[in-house]
Amino acid sequence: MLVDLRLVRDWWREDVDYRWVVDAIDARSALDGLRVAVGLCGLAAPIIAVLTVLSPTRPMDSTSRMLLWLLAGIGVVWCARWWLRPWPGEIESLVLIAIADVCVTAVCAVSPGYVVRAVGMMMLLIIGIYVSALHSPRVLAVQTVWSLLAAVLLAIPLVRGGDITSAMIMLLGMSAAVIVPPGLQFCYSLLRGEMLSDPLTGLLSRRGLDYHAAIWFSRPAPAPACVLMIDLDRFKAVNDTHGHSAGDEVLISTADRLRRTAPADSIVSRFGGEEFAIIVRLPVDPAAEVADRLRRAVAEPTGAIAVTASIGLAPFPARRGPTRHDDLVRRTLCSADNAMYRAKQQGGNAIVIAEIRNLSETPG
Repeated sequence: MLVDLRLVRDWWREDVDYRWVVDAIDARSALDGLRVAVGLCGLAAPIIAVLTVLSPTRPMDSTSRMLLWLLAGIGVVWCARWWLRPWPGEIESLVLIAIADVCVTAVCAVSPGYVVRAVGMMMLLIIGIYVSALHSPRVLAVQTVWSLLAAVLLAIPLVRGGDITSAMIMLLGMSAAVIVPPGLQFCYSLLRGEMLSDPLTGLLSRRGLDYHAAIWFSRPAPAPACVLMIDLDRFKAVNDTHGHSAGDEVLISTADRLRRTAPADSIVSRFGGEEFAIIVRLPVDPAAEVADRLRRAVAEPTGAIAVTASIGLAPFPARRGPTRHDDLVRRTLCSADNAMYRAKQQGGNAIVIAEIRNLSETPG
């Protein structure tokens, strides 16, 4: 149970890279089809509003009918935006979610029929599923609370009219919004974690490093940070002498030591083969001290096998104006990698710091 609670805690704290998710869908050529599907789902709200106005059970007062026509117009514009323009950025996506929540709730509140309200509750659930796939748990929590409040709001007139059974059915049906979208997002989180992890060591993979680095450097004012590129010296001799199983044990042991020794908020990854990459959120001098602790930790024997590490350190340049963080990360990784190879040329078991003047930043 403790492990389950830890997984839930990690899920709640997780930052979701909205752009990474969108780019992953686009890489499979599915983004345009999904965009059309979202617009089609949203078209239900304005159609329901128009049908409600034209139905024999339409609201009797002119204000409610005018509001339904207005909501229908907003819904059509909302759908047209999805069909006629590219996939929205993260902020615009949040705005579109808020508009959809408000419009669906308003249509349900104004419409007198139970069927409209039931369909409206289902549409709020669909919005929650969209949020679960693309946004963070905190955004989903806000949307879920809205859905529950909308269900309570729509149930109050039923209770006042003495139809407690219908009110309870509506609230019980809306309880799916509390279970389904968060459950889906929790599963997405676990699958994403597996996809971004190295199966042997449990560290982040190279793709995982890119993903978490993108989240960190997309923040408005990230703290100073450095990349440490770590390569095990003469690791091929370990495999040739002791076998690949022993080599795997060395990699697993090294990964555990790097994870334990690196600062708690570091991004630790297996970059490939016997090479590891760590992003530490420290300036150069403290990062160099961390690099030395890592070097000494790696050098501790694993059973009868001892290996050493060559480490290259490169600081991220200070950002000036808008910058593509993926280019920034890639160039800094390359500088750290070059510094690491200079450490290997010195005989290994050494640390080389990249020259900062070679890391001048080109705004993106």
